[in-house]
Amino acid sequence: MSTTRPRLEEVVYSDLIWAESPRSHDGVFWISDTQGSRLIEIRPTGTVVHELEAAVNGTSFLPNGDLVAAGMASQRVDRLHDGTWELHADLAPLQAGRMGDMTTLSGGTIYVDALGAQSHNGPVEANGRILKIDPDGNASVAADGLVFPNGLALINDGTTLVVAETFVKRLTAFTVGPGGTLSDPRLWLDLEAELGPGYMPDGLWPTRDGAIWAAATTGQAAVQTRQGEVVQKLDVDGFAIACCLDADERNLYVTVANSNDPAETVFAAVAKKQVHARVERYSLTA
Repeated sequence: MSTTRPRLEEVVYSDLIWAESPRSHDGVFWISDTQGSRLIEIRPTGTVVHELEAAVNGTSFLPNGDLVAAGMASQRVDRLHDGTWELHADLAPLQAGRMGDMTTLSGGTIYVDALGAQSHNGPVEANGRILKIDPDGNASVAADGLVFPNGLALINDGTTLVVAETFVKRLTAFTVGPGGTLSDPRLWLDLEAELGPGYMPDGLWPTRDGAIWAAATTGQAAVQTRQGEVVQKLDVDGFAIACCLDADERNLYVTVANSNDPAETVFAAVAKKQVHARVERYSLTA
């Protein structure tokens, strides 16, 4: 494993409380400020801030380019079509708690995780789920028995789904079958065994060659991984929430948070919205 600090090129956006789900898509950069109930859209021509009635967490894109977003506490997925929000899937019959990250197969099948009843300082319970939403909006449970499922990433041409189980500090893989079914759950990487107890994975992002970048929260790093190994570690100055690559994989974007009170942990501060976050862009080229 190499411990590197690729060149920090810029802070892309900093007026954030808690920055989730960074996405670079068709020349537009998106960030969800879950604690500020805002969705930020950064275009070459300027920045648009969408003020939301209810916060959204994970976001992704349908084949037609529509953005889809998981309501953090509303148990629904909505799509942004021609500037208007529309219901895409009602998840209330399947999930009563908070919604997490999201990713989409090329045909439009969505995976979104239901976090389960879990907190960073409570007992570890395997009550999280991954929900599958078909292109027609029909939703079902694809996998359950997970511990705080968080980041999601599809690799190997969409045949493998990897989920971050944050509070047990591991990445778990599933085989994606016909119709988007999930089977054969297996350990993909134990971050605690490889790096130590502070490395709890949150947001994930896949590379074209089958690796995965993981934002490692209190490990204050973004970690590039392959099945069973850590390839490299990029240290950041703060709590690493989520990450994504641009289209040509030359730049890594990492969302980072710090407590407003240096004496208070980010976990304690975020519950009171006493944190500030930013998006940093790192060059991965020499």
